[in-house]
Amino acid sequence: MIKDTLPDKLVERLGDEHIAIFLFHGVIKKQIHPVRNYTCKHIESELFARCVQRLNAEGTSLTMDQVLQYTQNKSVIPKNAFAITFDDGFENNLSIAAPILYAENVSATIYITTSFVDNNCMSWIDLIEHAVEVTTLKNYQAHWSNINFDLSTTEKRIDFLKEVRRYAKGSSVCSPIQFADLLCHELGVEKAPESLDPLDKKLTWEQIRSMNYNDLISFGGHSHTHPILSYLSEHELRREVSISLDLLKRKGNIEPTHYSYPEGLEYCYSDKVISMLKEHGVKCCPTAVDGLNTPSIDPFYLKRILVA
Repeated sequence: MIKDTLPDKLVERLGDEHIAIFLFHGVIKKQIHPVRNYTCKHIESELFARCVQRLNAEGTSLTMDQVLQYTQNKSVIPKNAFAITFDDGFENNLSIAAPILYAENVSATIYITTSFVDNNCMSWIDLIEHAVEVTTLKNYQAHWSNINFDLSTTEKRIDFLKEVRRYAKGSSVCSPIQFADLLCHELGVEKAPESLDPLDKKLTWEQIRSMNYNDLISFGGHSHTHPILSYLSEHELRREVSISLDLLKRKGNIEPTHYSYPEGLEYCYSDKVISMLKEHGVKCCPTAVDGLNTPSIDPFYLKRILVA
């Protein structure tokens, strides 16, 4: 989406007979990195404020609890209904996004990756983006490809990151965490155990407990280590789901009602994944498949509109 028209694009997705669920990740004051955040996963606060203001002026904000109620009851939904969600659990959801939401009385749900919060650690793709930005190498012979990648310019580094995403997210045999460790090593960049950069810093459990008392903010699970759930064995899947929900309950006082699938595209979840989530008490799980939601949709197949 083009920056200058983003609020218009979001409002265009509103309608009388469906719910639009918007998927954000983070909100920052200003983009300062030449390579990192090239996907605009974190959008600038001024733009986020304009999006929220336009949506609130022309639509009806729903919590994900309300979305679940409408889909369970198959009832008539409010005109131009929308919900705002965030994935992963970035600290800027609280420090920058939340005040904007509060000012407009707009609700949001934050889906937490519990190992990120436990350790304030970077995701595999954020580790790689950091390494690609700071490496002194001008060329890189990939261990997973026959291509010798040109890293001599910012544009070439971004092109390389696009290829990395395509490979790591599309391969059922690639472990993204191990892949990131090896790639950082091959690029000559020491893996950072944690980062306080606004693109990386995660919420703390204390902040989550505090935000959870606000009626406008709710939380759900987003796995423990952010793997593609459909690629896991039953044992691995059970571990990811049970650990994440146990930590949310024990450290965040959050009941296991809401969850979102890591990556969230059609190949990232399955009947096995949904059955496991239901077994653990989850009732609602949006995807990252683009689209809109009528009241008749199954709450484990909710579609979302990727904004950032």
